[in-house]
Amino acid sequence: MQSIKGKVAVITGASKGIGLATAQKLAENGVELALLARSGELLNSIAKEIKEQFGVNVLSIPTDISKSEEVEKAFESLKSHFGRVDILINNAARGIFNYIENGSVKEWKEVIDLNLTGLIHCTHLAVKMMIPQRSGHIVNISSVAGRVGIPGWSVYCATKWAVIGFSESIRKELIKYNIRVTVIEPGVVATQWGENMPEEWIRSRTAMKALKAEDVAEAVYYALTQPEYVSVNELLIRPTEQER
Repeated sequence: MQSIKGKVAVITGASKGIGLATAQKLAENGVELALLARSGELLNSIAKEIKEQFGVNVLSIPTDISKSEEVEKAFESLKSHFGRVDILINNAARGIFNYIENGSVKEWKEVIDLNLTGLIHCTHLAVKMMIPQRSGHIVNISSVAGRVGIPGWSVYCATKWAVIGFSESIRKELIKYNIRVTVIEPGVVATQWGENMPEEWIRSRTAMKALKAEDVAEAVYYALTQPEYVSVNELLIRPTEQER
């Protein structure tokens, strides 16, 4: 197992759920953090708590990943503060339940701009910092919805399928720079994720012994701490009870 103590990690969607659990797990192991999320007040509070609890350097950067100008400013801030990026965890995402005949361009664009375009933009800027170092690790949080089509979640599924294809493509591009790429695909996780969720979905999720955000954080940590010659490219993690 490779130590990641002292490395600098950028985490998007860091104010709750998988992003927050991952931030805590990495801070516990000595990683310095740049935390990005839309909710500025909550993010600042979390950054302060993590810094006090684990004694690591934590930079809070309130950012809407779906807005390109905010992404650019965020990476300027973290470059000025840390001078480098060793790990990028693209976690920020939205899922809005809607059948295709009931959707809207506005709704589709919001999901795609965050889940896909924002992820690509963050990766682009992080890679430009990693290449001169000739090292780095990108972890993209996809979903089991990136493997199967699910009625009502068509646009969300489309973005997650795209994340898997994007991850495999850049993995091949970045080998020559010693930059590793991992895509992690959780099944049902007990978080507040999901908008416009039908009652039957809520009941199903509640009845299932779902994954915890901490379980996914452990998977991220596992991928990051493998020896340099080991590249964990894809991890699919489902609750034992989950069929699809």
